[in-house]
Amino acid sequence: MAIKNISTRVQICGRSPNCHGGHSAVEQSSYISRTTMHCEYDGCTYYPKYSEDLVHCEVMLAKNAPEEYKDPAILWNAVEMNEKGSNAQLARTYRVELPNEWSYELATEVMRDYVQRNFVSKGMCVQFAIHDSENKKTGQRNLHCHLLLTMRGLDEQGHFLPKQKKVYLTDENGERIPIIDKETGQQKVDRQNRRQWKYTTVPTNDWSSKENAKLWRKDLTDTINAVNQRLGMTKDFWEHRSFQEQGLDLIPQIHLGEKASAMERAGKRSNRGDVNRDIIARNLLIETARAAYEQAKEAYEAIKAVPVSVAQTIKNEILEMIRAIAKRNQDRMRLPIVGGKYVRLVSDRAGLQAKANMEGFVNRMGWNAFEQMAAFKEDKETVFKELKDRRTELRDRMKYLETLLEAYRQYEPYIKFHKECWALKGWARKQYERKHISELAYFDSYRDRLKGMIREEDKSIHFTKWEKELDELRLEYNETQKPYAEVVNMLAHIEVLQHNRRELQRMMENEEHRQVHPTKSRCI
Repeated sequence: MAIKNISTRVQICGRSPNCHGGHSAVEQSSYISRTTMHCEYDGCTYYPKYSEDLVHCEVMLAKNAPEEYKDPAILWNAVEMNEKGSNAQLARTYRVELPNEWSYELATEVMRDYVQRNFVSKGMCVQFAIHDSENKKTGQRNLHCHLLLTMRGLDEQGHFLPKQKKVYLTDENGERIPIIDKETGQQKVDRQNRRQWKYTTVPTNDWSSKENAKLWRKDLTDTINAVNQRLGMTKDFWEHRSFQEQGLDLIPQIHLGEKASAMERAGKRSNRGDVNRDIIARNLLIETARAAYEQAKEAYEAIKAVPVSVAQTIKNEILEMIRAIAKRNQDRMRLPIVGGKYVRLVSDRAGLQAKANMEGFVNRMGWNAFEQMAAFKEDKETVFKELKDRRTELRDRMKYLETLLEAYRQYEPYIKFHKECWALKGWARKQYERKHISELAYFDSYRDRLKGMIREEDKSIHFTKWEKELDELRLEYNETQKPYAEVVNMLAHIEVLQHNRRELQRMMENEEHRQVHPTKSRCI
């Protein structure tokens, strides 16, 4: 197992020349979200330098934050306009490295949970953006995340709070210490003729503590290691400390508790629920990687089985495209990051860029022309849609049954009180009702709540029937995992090939244009 030191960077975004995290919060938001934004404070419009590497971007709001702050332009302009000082600190920037093996969906879920636990729960509003760039020389991918954090808390009305507050100093008797004017020997007064007292300023929150950067870094590495362990990706161990201070301190796997269950039933995300969603994503990632590996092996065997003389006589426009694009792009394919519908669902993006892997895939499929590939894609997209719809239907039904079973477990302990009560008559029943008034009230409350949750087609309460159906649905869901992963992997390969065909046509048009107009040519 290799030790990998994680790369993180925390900086302050502020108007002072010494702030290395940028001088405008709006500019930083524009940069990480790859969108054009206008700053009301300085009147500048900021244009993004790149756009093709943006994977995901969203704003997560703290408690009491106005809903309109979901729009990053409104949030960061509000931050800018709230700060009056010429050297004001506006926001905190935080850049973190993520495993390149993660799919975009998994990276988004993990970062959303990480942001909620470390920042939003503490009162910060956060914009995070996941990027996936590529080193043009080495072909190494770089999945990473930018975070932009507010530095002021919010009051109950959603207004920004002060960063600091006055704390008056007191003597041994607990009395305030006056500020004495050296010339008059009297207590100083301000312009409003108010007496002045000695004081110090203290932060209203601990967000600027230097220890936070270490805590955030450690929590991130622990999270990455925990997720990788569940996925079986144990090649690298991510370390937040130096190589001399190695250690393993992973986050334990947790189950969905009562409070988290209540949040999930109400449609709110919970930390425990996000962990469970990560576990659901695990099997899909494993099957996707396994499918890619098996397909690569089959492709390798198919290539070896084709005689050289035969291979030379067959013209294959897809293979010619692969070799042409690889020649122009450091022997690699290009990825459709922004528009990649299926690429987003796989973790082995490096494999999708490998020239040998793509050639093996085409040879294994037996395609010579793009028309064959397009027809195959059309058929597989139908299969994909059917599998995806069925899996969504299964997930929704499973979640519904899990909710019913959880509600039934709360209701079940009080059934016996109801039965015992109705087994009695007359005065004995009245005495029982008085003695167990709270238990009988809970019975009515939980029963009414459970009945209100049951859909019309399920009619009545059937605990054993629900359990049996849930087990059957889970089995069917697991059975769809492998075919779903296989079809996703095939469609991702096709998506990359079609994208590179368009890229090659664009490159050739530019090359032709430079030959016709050599003095007007521009670098692309």
